[in-house]
Amino acid sequence: MSAFQRRCFAVAVVMGLIYLALLPFKPYPLSWLLKPIPMLLFALLSWRAYPGATGVCLGIGFVAAAAGDFFLDYGERDGLFIQALLAFLVNQLAFAAAFTRLSSAKPWLLWRMLPVTLYCLVLALWLVPAAGAYQSPVAIYLLCLFVMAIMACRVEQQVGLLWLGAMLFVIADSLIGVNKFAQPFPYAIPVIVTCYFTGQTLIALGLLRLQPQTKGLNNFSAQTTQGMS
Repeated sequence: MSAFQRRCFAVAVVMGLIYLALLPFKPYPLSWLLKPIPMLLFALLSWRAYPGATGVCLGIGFVAAAAGDFFLDYGERDGLFIQALLAFLVNQLAFAAAFTRLSSAKPWLLWRMLPVTLYCLVLALWLVPAAGAYQSPVAIYLLCLFVMAIMACRVEQQVGLLWLGAMLFVIADSLIGVNKFAQPFPYAIPVIVTCYFTGQTLIALGLLRLQPQTKGLNNFSAQTTQGMS
């Protein structure tokens, strides 16, 4: 990573840790402003790191995550829940599109899809019936979440930070639904926010670490093309 990337990433992590540390003191003024800042910084970093449509998709994904963070915090997790669900749906779709463009894993490595497939299947069988009037939106959201996770499994040549981050992201988003519709549990907000922030941070870090490899491949392809012409 460049010096600029390291500084922005560090600021994002510190801001996220501050938000986590202040969770016991909620509600407090401007918490809704503090929470989205790390995702906005990740959006800037990913957009700058990847050229073209891939960077745009990653940037949109992190900006949508920031919007979801705002809606959940400002709406006290209920008043703007549908808006947050839609924002995170855009987040999932944009990430899925970007990860599809970055896909490079060899077929024999795709065993890593099995855990998230089983998890999402069990979750769908349990959570969708419990969602009541929200069954259709929850089912669509879970499907998009699953697609994002599957595409994340195809990016790295071996299990790495991006894969781990995507799995934590799946757990965090699914726990929101579990806590709201199926089985409320103690300390839900700290658990969910910690998993979510850790997952997004690992995705961003994985993308930044993958960036030099991607650039190298692009340069190699360009040199090969020039040599053949």
